[in-house]
Amino acid sequence: MDSIRLNQLIEENYQKIFLLALKMLKNYEDAEDATQDIFLKVYENIKSFRKEAKFTTWIYRIALNHIYYMNNKRNKEISRFPEAHEMRTEMNANPSSVLHEKELFVSLENVINLLSPRQKEVFVMRYYNQLPFKKIAQILGKSLGTVKSNYFFAMQKIKNDLQNQNLLEFQE
Repeated sequence: MDSIRLNQLIEENYQKIFLLALKMLKNYEDAEDATQDIFLKVYENIKSFRKEAKFTTWIYRIALNHIYYMNNKRNKEISRFPEAHEMRTEMNANPSSVLHEKELFVSLENVINLLSPRQKEVFVMRYYNQLPFKKIAQILGKSLGTVKSNYFFAMQKIKNDLQNQNLLEFQE
């Protein structure tokens, strides 16, 4: 793979990998460091890319492995960086809706952190990165049914927890 094509692929995937790292690591600086480390690994190991899978699938696998390594390495000290939804709500003119939206997003983040590791990674890749289930299954090396099941149970947990907190009303 030539360096121009590699740079193009990195540019196309950088934001997605950064968002994945941010959602999994819950720290802006750690996510920046992880993303740089991930793409350094991609660059250093590009010759080992066997083209049996898509390039993006290979990048996501490297990313998840590195993120797990970072999570295990640190002592679970999590700091929060103001996320896009928090910055958006501060510009909202209605204080009541600002408060409700902040409560909702804080609760959502808390519920996501309570998900099992598999449910969390599937949820983040599907919800935030908007990856299709089939691609998530390839990245994780799991069956399509397993991935869909993890997502279903993650959504059920999120729905139930937010309903129990009276933050959302779902209609069946």
